[in-house]
Amino acid sequence: MDQSILGRGDRFAADALGLYLLPGLAALLPWSLGFALLKRCARNARLYREAAEPAWAAARGHCPGSDEKLWKYRFRLLRLVDHADVYLTLLRGKRWRARHIVASGSWPEPGACVLLTYHWGTGNWIWPLLRERGFEAWFLARRPQGRSLGLTRLSHWFGRFRGWALRRLGSRGALFTGGSSGEVTAALRDGHCVVGMLDLPAQPQQNAALLSLLDGQVRFPLGLARLGAEAPAQIALFSFGLDFQSGQRDLRIEALPENLTEAQVMERYAAHLDERLHAAPEAWQIWREAPAMFVTKAE
Repeated sequence: MDQSILGRGDRFAADALGLYLLPGLAALLPWSLGFALLKRCARNARLYREAAEPAWAAARGHCPGSDEKLWKYRFRLLRLVDHADVYLTLLRGKRWRARHIVASGSWPEPGACVLLTYHWGTGNWIWPLLRERGFEAWFLARRPQGRSLGLTRLSHWFGRFRGWALRRLGSRGALFTGGSSGEVTAALRDGHCVVGMLDLPAQPQQNAALLSLLDGQVRFPLGLARLGAEAPAQIALFSFGLDFQSGQRDLRIEALPENLTEAQVMERYAAHLDERLHAAPEAWQIWREAPAMFVTKAE
């Protein structure tokens, strides 16, 4: 039999299991049982191997002392929980979420606001929380291209399902980077909120800030921070951590002082991520992109 057909079949089966069957079943069970199921499944080294191996290869030089087996287990578990969260946010309500979140910090008042976050942890629960607090929130994202949503139809369907769920949960939808500054400015002018993640490789056409992270320096695109500082709009940072033992969530909110410059905003942005990475480096979902972000590594 053609090896390419076998490979496609394996990827299809892996996506069916990792995107639909396991996360969906875990979301239907009481969370203590659902999370226990995901923890057990995450011990299978074959699960998400195509993502875990390059992530570890990129991370190990920046994570001295990390145990490879534990690191990969937690990376796989985070991905399973992140997928389960798409179902959980649709199936569970406000009181249930409140029992499973430990929050610190205070949100800014609803209105024109830039919320900066990270590809660290599991952040899908933020959308119903923002809706409950009265935020009209947009999501700034890069437009999916090529294989960015995966290699099979199942992965592309899951990406579309996730986008539909985001709007169902209270987001106004996505604004796509690349000529979207006018839309972002208009949204802020209308008193809306824009949520964005800046921990991605800066594109050649983007302005970027060079900031310290872990053992080196990273280039972060700073367009959204600039628009927030110029609007002017309230600016806050947040990150959603996962307790790998209990499945509880750790929400950390950092409302920034008014009148900060874009450089000061970016310094706080990088410092927040640096603290989270030192606590749980395996929770950074985009480690495989890190080589394109790190400019220098401290010796």
